[in-house]
Amino acid sequence: MMFLDGTDWLKKYDKTQKELLQRGWDYGIGWQDGGLFQGPTSIRLNLASPTFRIEDAFKRMDKYVFNAEW
Repeated sequence: MMFLDGTDWLKKYDKTQKELLQRGWDYGIGWQDGGLFQGPTSIRLNLASPTFRIEDAFKRMDKYVFNAEW
């Protein structure tokens, strides 16, 4: 599992945790709200998949979520 802290990113881009999570799901990224694990601005990402799937998900996160214009 990877636990991503989104605190700084959310503040910088004035987004909510809910918006960030939804944006990922809209682009096929299966992640979970870190609030369920005491991380209110974090995302839980399961890495128990083949490497090519993880690499593809990271590319989509980069292109469509974290570095995209919303």
